[in-house]
Amino acid sequence: MVFKVLSEVKLKAEVKPTVDNLMCRLHYRYTYIQYMVFVLLCTFYDAIGEKIQCLTDIDSDSYKDVVNNYCFIMGTFTVDRLHGKQVGVQVPHPGVGPPEPDDELTFHSYYQWVPFVLFVQGILFYVPHWIWKMWEKGLFKTVIQNLSIRDYLGDNLKKYFGKNEEIKKLCDYVTFHRKNERGWAYKFFFCEALYLVNAVCIFFFTDWFLGGQFLSYGSDVIQVAGMDPENRTDPMAFVFPRMAKCTFRSFGSSGTIQVRDVMCLIATNIINEKIYVYIWVWLVLLMTISSLWMLYRLLTIFLPFFRKFLLQNLVKSHYRSDVAAIMRTASVSEWFLLMTLGRNMETTVFCEFVEEYAKTLQRSSAIDMNDKINGNLQGGEDSSLWG
Repeated sequence: MVFKVLSEVKLKAEVKPTVDNLMCRLHYRYTYIQYMVFVLLCTFYDAIGEKIQCLTDIDSDSYKDVVNNYCFIMGTFTVDRLHGKQVGVQVPHPGVGPPEPDDELTFHSYYQWVPFVLFVQGILFYVPHWIWKMWEKGLFKTVIQNLSIRDYLGDNLKKYFGKNEEIKKLCDYVTFHRKNERGWAYKFFFCEALYLVNAVCIFFFTDWFLGGQFLSYGSDVIQVAGMDPENRTDPMAFVFPRMAKCTFRSFGSSGTIQVRDVMCLIATNIINEKIYVYIWVWLVLLMTISSLWMLYRLLTIFLPFFRKFLLQNLVKSHYRSDVAAIMRTASVSEWFLLMTLGRNMETTVFCEFVEEYAKTLQRSSAIDMNDKINGNLQGGEDSSLWG
């Protein structure tokens, strides 16, 4: 019983009428969901213990809590010169050791902002889809109505046997669309480009957020993955150090300022480092796929024969002549609407629609020609009268 219900849900999800494509869904659905999961993982402090723990020489729980909170809020630091040193021999941990006056220090305070940044970025991946939904307003679902694959595969045969009337209505709408809604496709193409621009901007913003260490972060991690952990410089330890230092100042018993250089375990970075390795790989793949898709989109915009070829692949060979007749005068917006209908309709039903639509265009063309001839004749008679 359970498997039957799940199979029905899966079928409806797969054949639901929609305008978008796999590239769009990679952004607004899969990437968005992944980022929301990452936000939850970043806040699961109970799974890894305290988010930060600093070693102090004062045996007081309240004092330790103050130091921990201070170092988490104000940030920790590592010494750049000490990265690459042999761990356990020259330094206790990568980048951890006494700094010299001219040493460059890298401060790490961004880890406390990671959940917020991931949440905002996840929302941004959904924004282009939201913009398209605001523009489209469910028009396509209204247009295709009972001719989608979902309804064709359903058990309501009344809809199927009444499809001829629905096809005629659809032909009338596409004819209306041909003259009055040419910008429909270009709005969608703009949203497609926005997906790519959004992914690129998020990639470079993440690099800025992590102090310029993200551009090659994933490739660096992959390169050192097979090396000896004792003799390698782990890029994850440089970007997300598990051990770092913190300078805490307080008053002593005599009223003088005491400076303590404490070493802190940043447990939350154990999760952060893995999340950002995955994000680097995913964003690189996402930008590559999106770039290739935009190249495909440019080809469909500027090459009419390519548009004709794609549309003919959606119909049976017997109906390709009808597609050729339609594409002689079809605009990019009309072609895109026909392609979208073809992807959301069963092949046989779509072929019947194409045949009927080609006849509709032929009749419309004949009417326009007759009107033009009658207009010319009327104009000639008027001129002869005035002659």
